[in-house]
Amino acid sequence: METEQPNVRKILLCTNPILRKKAQTVRRADKALRRLLEELVDTMEAAPGLGLAAPQVGEPLRCCVVATPDEGPARKLVNPRIVARQGRVIDPEGCLSLPTLQGLVPRSRKVTVKALDERMRPDTFEAEGVYARAVQHELDHLDGVLFIDRVIDGELAWLVPDDTEEDGVRLEPATVEEALEVFARLAKERGEEG
Repeated sequence: METEQPNVRKILLCTNPILRKKAQTVRRADKALRRLLEELVDTMEAAPGLGLAAPQVGEPLRCCVVATPDEGPARKLVNPRIVARQGRVIDPEGCLSLPTLQGLVPRSRKVTVKALDERMRPDTFEAEGVYARAVQHELDHLDGVLFIDRVIDGELAWLVPDDTEEDGVRLEPATVEEALEVFARLAKERGEEG
């Protein structure tokens, strides 16, 4: 029998109101913060995903984790902010709080981020490509913004399993309104707020 990992948290669906609120600044490092960051890493890896923000697991705090491009340990970010941006790219993006939904989202190609680590020590770094996209996506979560708020009109789709396709999925066009209705029904079925 498979048992659930104790450090894996439930990821909230996009209809939960906490995902639309600006997260609170973290004021101090303590055991609870370090535990939350570890749980975010474990949950992100189990999902699997490229990043996860505290509001996605019901914690309204300005912290998140992002998988690093070299596949080293995930970067833990406390009170992160983007201080510089370069370039612009439009690529597909998804979200663990909007499972099986994908859309084309414009983002900066490269960003410079200032944050604190889990012990409140300064951490400044640059991110580029997919890493930059993941960082921007997670920082949006800290401000109550979802990728569907930034998706290009007409470029949202469901990923539908399809064995006849080379990569095993086909894209089925969706609207933001339709997607939110689907997630509201799913939240109700799960007995979740939203």
